[in-house]
Amino acid sequence: MRHAKILLPLAASLAETDWTAAKVEAHLRQRLPSRFQRHAPALADQLVRRFPGRVAPDPGPIAATLLDEPKIRRVVDFALRHGIVPDFPLSPSRFNPPVPFDTAGLPALDNAHMLADWLGLPHQQLVRFADLNALSALSGSHFAIHYRHHLIPRKSGGLRLIEEPKPLLKRLQRQILHGLLELIPPHPASFGFVRGRNCIKAAARHAGEEAVVAFDLADFFPSIAANRIYGLFRAIGYPRAVARDLAGLCTTRTPPEVAQTTGLSLPGNYLNRHLPQGAPTSPALANLAAHALDRRLSGLAASLDANYTRYADDLSFSGDPRIIPILTRAVPSIAVEEGFRLNPTKTRVMTAAGHQSVTGITVNQHVNIPREDYDRLKATIHHLGRADDTRRNDRAFLSRVSGQIGWIEQVNPARGLKLRARLDALRLA
Repeated sequence: MRHAKILLPLAASLAETDWTAAKVEAHLRQRLPSRFQRHAPALADQLVRRFPGRVAPDPGPIAATLLDEPKIRRVVDFALRHGIVPDFPLSPSRFNPPVPFDTAGLPALDNAHMLADWLGLPHQQLVRFADLNALSALSGSHFAIHYRHHLIPRKSGGLRLIEEPKPLLKRLQRQILHGLLELIPPHPASFGFVRGRNCIKAAARHAGEEAVVAFDLADFFPSIAANRIYGLFRAIGYPRAVARDLAGLCTTRTPPEVAQTTGLSLPGNYLNRHLPQGAPTSPALANLAAHALDRRLSGLAASLDANYTRYADDLSFSGDPRIIPILTRAVPSIAVEEGFRLNPTKTRVMTAAGHQSVTGITVNQHVNIPREDYDRLKATIHHLGRADDTRRNDRAFLSRVSGQIGWIEQVNPARGLKLRARLDALRLA
């Protein structure tokens, strides 16, 4: 294509520019022939509007957008006639974090070799584990695949796919998690997988309200595609090559024979690169990918004088009953606009006249364990007191019961203490 040798160098240099209208305009004035520099403001405005955000897009989309602009076509024709071919940018890409992240202590990784050194492996191994062409999933070899696949039955029916990275890839992902992702705070409304926050604190935000409305994001992790993760790393300030490899290390494509298992919803999500449920990095990346969703839903809640929290894929609102029709209309469309989809069968509207729960915790007056869960565990402990109940000698079973009591102790210490005393009395008997 004759336009390519003119547009691609121009687009490549624009992709390294600070992505503001003023910076793009200044760059175009430097790169365009003098007779066309007057078009720089309009072109800069068009590009920034076409690709909103803090980070420049890749050269390909920039070149395609420029090619659709008649002014640029005239520039290309002029350059070709006069043999003016712009140079590709010669300065290497640099880690360039925006102001919110420039003091976060993020690792300064300018290229793939620096990324490999930071991860502690040879560059060839980085290529293998980033697997940008998803060759491991398509190879047909069990040994080439970087993940183990576990199909878990859902309580609501169907199957959940857990994609567990093999040990070396898991080590690399933990390095990315602890050395990079944990340095970036998620939205204040996000309570899942965040240090210092948990589902109890999320539920407490909604205790004692007249109405609670809960929504569920469908297929939360696999619905987040690799291009969104790449965009996140670019927004943090990493050059394209580094962002591509980081996204490759944190996403996967499921082998077709696994993705098309009967009972697994939306196999198309798995056949494309996505966040794997089971990778150490996925929860933190999912929280960052949902930042815009959290921002919009927090704003909606604030406008209604309501509360909003998100715990992984659970969206919860509370306030007075007038919020109910507004939320049930607005939330599904906002979720779709932000690249997510709700599971309509899991939308729940709960008033104070009935049972209200958030993340499985009762919130009618204060956070509490659902009565049926407490009664069930109390009955289990009671039966353990019978001489013919062989489970009282089963250490694994008793450990599970102790863990369930521990959970109740976190939510309702008084009730948990009673159950703990009952169990301890059995052990001493």
